Amino acid sequence: MRWRRALVRLSSAFVLTLTSACIGASDLLTAGVTEAASPEQSPAFIGPTDSWIEVDLTRQMVVLHEAGSVIAEYPASSGVASHPTPPGLYRVQMMEKGPIENVPGVFVSDMLMFHLGKGIGIHSRLMDADGNLLDATLGQPSSGGCVRVGESARVIEFAQLGMRIWIH
Repeated sequence: MRWRRALVRLSSAFVLTLTSACIGASDLLTAGVTEAASPEQSPAFIGPTDSWIEVDLTRQMVVLHEAGSVIAEYPASSGVASHPTPPGLYRVQMMEKGPIENVPGVFVSDMLMFHLGKGIGIHSRLMDADGNLLDATLGQPSSGGCVRVGESARVIEFAQLGMRIWIH
């Protein structure tokens, strides 16, 4: 069994080792949630020149925003009812191009971690070791809490550490 380990620097004095990408790091810490937001409101703290990522759970879309404009929208799959993607306002806490083996034989790439405490992030669809899709589902909930997106390479190219993510 092979597991990928990632070192995450939380401050200059503390480093956390996470085993796996979306599974296993649950309840280690709850860093990442900056404040709660309701689906009816936009994040008031986002300025007119800011870049940020939106995850619309109703439409199952990842939306990239830059300087007050939508620059891209991609179909996505969020968590199923028994393992929902948690709504709220977050920041990108870790970025890993991958591929990352998050459970034996199942890989993802282009991982943006936004909730380290639950091991939840935005990443590619599931693949095997050869890069073949294991689950091509987009447009409906199908994950264990993470957000899967077919255009994950474009999302990770847009993202920056500390960038805000609004999930509603």
